[in-house]
Amino acid sequence: MPAADGCEDVSAPLDADAAALLADIAAFDIDAARQRVQEIDARHTGLRRSNTVFPQAEADPGLPRVPTPVDVPPAARPVSPVEPQKSGPGGLLGQLRAEVASRQQHVSELTREQGAVRAVFDRRLRQVFDYLHELSKQLNYLKPAINRAYFFLDSNDAFRNLTWQEGFTDLRTLSQTEGGGIERVTFSYTLRGPGERVLERPGPGVERLRKMLFDLGLRFECKEIRNRQRELERAVFTVADEILVQMVWRADPDKGAVVLESRNLERLGHAVVSLRPEAIDQGVLDEFGLLLLGRENRFRAHLMR
Repeated sequence: MPAADGCEDVSAPLDADAAALLADIAAFDIDAARQRVQEIDARHTGLRRSNTVFPQAEADPGLPRVPTPVDVPPAARPVSPVEPQKSGPGGLLGQLRAEVASRQQHVSELTREQGAVRAVFDRRLRQVFDYLHELSKQLNYLKPAINRAYFFLDSNDAFRNLTWQEGFTDLRTLSQTEGGGIERVTFSYTLRGPGERVLERPGPGVERLRKMLFDLGLRFECKEIRNRQRELERAVFTVADEILVQMVWRADPDKGAVVLESRNLERLGHAVVSLRPEAIDQGVLDEFGLLLLGRENRFRAHLMR
């Protein structure tokens, strides 16, 4: 309808559009729209909750209002427990730790085994020391005759009619850093006869005989005869009837044996024999004492072959 001043009235169409919009809002079914959106989401992406926010429809005043997830404050929402991430047993560090632990266990076991072996040798060598120490005390007092002849070189003129003069015993222990315990027992004694012997050697043989007498521990005097040019022509050796006997009882863990090294024990010269540690007892040591005195004995029957 034209306005009175001749202008067209535009309020009528606006009122009609507003009335139509209000009618659409009033007829909008919020539940049907939500269900439709969820069906579309399920068909394309699987079942999940839609993130679409819809206008809040007016609820019936007579029914209690159910809170939606949007209405629940963050502090009140349930939180799903998060599993702590566990480090796996493998990896480089795990392998290195395992190797270190294995080596430490091996070293510990080896140390215990070595300690047990040292303890066995310590007990046996202690027994040897105690026996020889007591034996030398008795023989130093008695000074018995020793029924043994020591032949020198190829001569039939042996050292005979020897008697015990004096014996000494000593021991050496390992340091505490090496585990302690007795490492070796030393025993020495002197046998003496009634006389002496005289040996003469030409120039070339003088030094050979001198060295031999030194190596055997024999007590001697040497008189050298030289010409006008001070060249050595010959020498005369005076050797006393005196024998120095020396021996060392020592532990040899690598061989699992107690080693007996001796000089001039049964004859002039050096000898080495071995015994198992468990074989050393009072009976074996008594057999060794008989051997020292030159009496019948079975000491060699106990030696390692």
